[in-house]
Amino acid sequence: MSEDDKAALLKILKHHIRVKSVQIDGLRRVKEEIVVPHLKPLLKANNLFTLLSLVGTTHDNLEILDAFDNVDIKIDHLGKNSDYVNEVALKVAVSEASRNSLGMNVASDRGLNDGTFNMFWKARNLFGRLESLRVNYVKGTKVSDGCSIVFNKPILSQRNSNFKVVISKENMLNRTANYMTSDMKSNIVYQLWMLGGKNEFEAEALWQQIYGGNVVMKIREEFGHHLKCAVRHKYLRDTRDDQLVPTSGSRHYVETELAGFMGDVNHVKVNVESQFNAKLLLGYSGALTLRAGLIHQLGENRRTWITDKYFCGGPGSVRGFYEDGIGRPLGGTMHWGTGLSLSRKLPFSPHIWGLGKFMRVHHFVNAGNLGSERKDLLVDPRVAVGSGIIVKIANFRMEINYAVPIRYQSSDVVNHGLQFGIGMNFM
Repeated sequence: MSEDDKAALLKILKHHIRVKSVQIDGLRRVKEEIVVPHLKPLLKANNLFTLLSLVGTTHDNLEILDAFDNVDIKIDHLGKNSDYVNEVALKVAVSEASRNSLGMNVASDRGLNDGTFNMFWKARNLFGRLESLRVNYVKGTKVSDGCSIVFNKPILSQRNSNFKVVISKENMLNRTANYMTSDMKSNIVYQLWMLGGKNEFEAEALWQQIYGGNVVMKIREEFGHHLKCAVRHKYLRDTRDDQLVPTSGSRHYVETELAGFMGDVNHVKVNVESQFNAKLLLGYSGALTLRAGLIHQLGENRRTWITDKYFCGGPGSVRGFYEDGIGRPLGGTMHWGTGLSLSRKLPFSPHIWGLGKFMRVHHFVNAGNLGSERKDLLVDPRVAVGSGIIVKIANFRMEINYAVPIRYQSSDVVNHGLQFGIGMNFM
């Protein structure tokens, strides 16, 4: 394109226009009040460049609602009005998504090396304001089986806010301590965007049964039924350029739980995690991750059960140890961990089987400790170093590492050598 053509195009884009009308077609169950707030900004466009930008934003916002299969926005030129200003009319054509849908997927959002197979039925837009009802069945490596019913209602007056009610039943195997849990719980969750991040306020009632086979006596003493009622707040601020293999940005997460309103659990539990990523020289990027957690019991007659305690070690925690290899079998009420890694793309062209796009090599140092008293956190911290390959596959991150534990305690279960991990959150 020549300079004259660019100048002519820029003149056209900046030419003054007026949006005379916005018409929407295709609404059946979705209420107009849901769509109109997304269309109003189009009326403010005063030139073609601004209008095209707003059209793209409106198209994306309507698709995010998960109510439409197709969104098409057309611009019609109506000519000039009495003030010799070009007038345009917008026509928004939508095709509503099917009210009922069935599906299945594979996920790894429950923990490291914990793949789950999910089947679900979802009913969309129950009352015309984007309400949804979802029934899930889960079969996985840790969750032997489980099902849940989730009702979700977006709060349209606030950005990125919704109200959720969850009723679920899960049977879970703890592979490291060889006991089972059977959970029945109900949760009421309110999510909103505040303080620059995602906030989640939750109330939970949990009826849990702990049972199993060959376990140590201290765990066997906890066998039976337990009731836990808790309120919880979660805060997440994530500015990373990629959630699985970031090279810049940061992530901050804080979770606070207060249990003890009813039942036999009474504690305050706080988890904190921060990750900082930065691009360095020669194509390298660095990552620093910090984690810590604390459980403070509030009553003498009530206690914290094994299912709430901390365990460390594994590919997503302190590498060089087996999963939950630090703290077996009883866990601890406080922990800390840190990881420093250096990574870069493999020296492959992106065109060679696409390897350069989703594979990286990294070198890491991990450290951490766990205990039930403050002094335990400072005595003989566990440390491991190593190198490996990161592979990004769809919504998962897979690591194949060679790890060398250089500091550990006699009770730890170390993994000196190759270690495999798949999940979403690594240290």
